[in-house]
Amino acid sequence: MRGDTHKILIVGGGRTGGCIARLLQAHPGFSPFVLDIDYDCVRALKAKGISADHMSGAEADRLARHLQGAAAVICAAPPSVAPIVARGAAQEGCAYLDLCEDPKALSEVARIAQDAQSPFVSGCGLAPGLISLMVEDLALRSPKEAEITAYVGVLPAQKRNRLGYGDMWDIQALLSEYTNPCVGLSDGALVTVPPLTGYETLTVAGENFEAFTTSGALDALVPGYAGRLKGLSFKTLRYPGHLDYISFLLDDLGLSKRLYMLRNLLLTGLERVEADKVIVHLVCRHQDGEKTLTKVFDGGDSQGNSSLSALAHISASHACAVLDLLTRGAVQQTGLLHPKDMSFDLMAKSTFAKSLVGGLVCL
Repeated sequence: MRGDTHKILIVGGGRTGGCIARLLQAHPGFSPFVLDIDYDCVRALKAKGISADHMSGAEADRLARHLQGAAAVICAAPPSVAPIVARGAAQEGCAYLDLCEDPKALSEVARIAQDAQSPFVSGCGLAPGLISLMVEDLALRSPKEAEITAYVGVLPAQKRNRLGYGDMWDIQALLSEYTNPCVGLSDGALVTVPPLTGYETLTVAGENFEAFTTSGALDALVPGYAGRLKGLSFKTLRYPGHLDYISFLLDDLGLSKRLYMLRNLLLTGLERVEADKVIVHLVCRHQDGEKTLTKVFDGGDSQGNSSLSALAHISASHACAVLDLLTRGAVQQTGLLHPKDMSFDLMAKSTFAKSLVGGLVCL
């Protein structure tokens, strides 16, 4: 480990975990060490000068040894691994971060964090994560009668099949978004609405998309604005036609009751996509009119360079910015935190957040 640096353990060296490691490796204040179950992944990281070892995140005893002396651990592994890593962090007294969206895993991590003497931050990445900060910043500056809708799309750079989608991130998390109830505000009151509803079409940055409700992105943020905003909702952006095919799979074929089959189908059939783009489109409507904020993050290349994945870069940059704030003592140091607990202005001060906030303006 380099002198006078924070040792950071990263569990999971895939697209996002590997990107986190590369960002930290380039910063003089951090020394990343990656654990991954895939030998090829470990070899690839080592070839880039990043310390790594082969290990399953579920091996609690070996994990504890690697956690010794670490300032923080970042879980970029599947949701089932998150509680194991969280328990290890609590026992070793180091900070814990994850990019998890699975409700069951998040609930278990929250339970572990209750007795932790170090900070725990779940839901880093794009949504929740960056989107939580952006919506929170907008909501704090909006009148009580405002209705805010956050539209976010993670898409192939170009539509490439009838579904208009590909293998770009955790398929299990995608299915969770598509099948769990969505939390929102309507007329100032907390409401729960079905996923894949509220269908609309819209044009963003000169391109046509469809949008519909999905769960998870704003679940931790919404309850705090009951009675403080008229409306608050989250919708996913997709290329036109996507929802019709997804509805056919879930409803007509009955795969909503056999999600493991749908997961395997998508993992087997969808092409792996590296050339992706992320679209963020916030709309705030109130009696004085409508204001919007739009940003498109481009990434990927024709050679399949995963380091240029827009989603991986956003998720990694946000996680690294949160880590930066924690290690500098800029935020609360014990217990469970949520990305929304770190203000947009505070996050913008981290060097890791420059690519995220550049070009964004207040609505």
